[in-house]
Amino acid sequence: MIKLISLFSGIGAFEKSLDNLKIKYELVNYCEFDKYASKAYSLIHKVPESKNLGDITKVDETTLPKDIDLITYGFPCQDISLAGNQKGLFNEDGTKTRSGLFFDALRIIEHTQPKVAIAENVKNLTSKKFSKQFDIVLQSLEEAGYNNYYQILNAKDYGIPQNRERIFIISIRKDIDHNLFEFPEPFELKKILKDMLEDEVDEKYYLSDEKINKIKYSNFQQEKTLIQGGGICQTLLARDYKDPKCVEVLK
Repeated sequence: MIKLISLFSGIGAFEKSLDNLKIKYELVNYCEFDKYASKAYSLIHKVPESKNLGDITKVDETTLPKDIDLITYGFPCQDISLAGNQKGLFNEDGTKTRSGLFFDALRIIEHTQPKVAIAENVKNLTSKKFSKQFDIVLQSLEEAGYNNYYQILNAKDYGIPQNRERIFIISIRKDIDHNLFEFPEPFELKKILKDMLEDEVDEKYYLSDEKINKIKYSNFQQEKTLIQGGGICQTLLARDYKDPKCVEVLK
């Protein structure tokens, strides 16, 4: 049976994959900072919340066992994603960003020396902008004693009707690696989004008209619309399109 430590666990996607593949495992610990995600994880996987290591920056790796088979870690993507601040792994002052929490996962990997560690993150980690930082990730894992195999995989190539690209890094401990690992081949997608949706959904999951109106007419949405409108107008005016509405917005 596989001994597993799950880091940045969320609701446990890696664990659900093991379940779906009918691979038996023993969860040694999971690690999730958000209390609501932790509660969901505990209920979904039927484990006590006492197994949660909590804030990864405060985990004492020396208290963890060294007979671990697998560590999974989808470290935060907020500072790497195209939709985020794109600071990378480090702030300007050299401190770690949220994505820099990779180094806390590394610290735990270095101590426990699992046979395999699997990381998942956004495709942008492999972009030209972050090439040096991606090299740091790979080099750090190699120095920790691992051979690394990585590839960008798209969910739609593996049975899920969603165009979702992610980088996966498979790190195999050098003393047991025989250079035989290969990523799975894509296969034909036979499902559409409708196949994944429930036919009937309880009304409690729908927003009432009152709540929808609150969202539509909230101060945040109004300010967002004004800012977006102003941005568009500035562009138009820069191109000498004298739209009266733009002039009014920018007064």
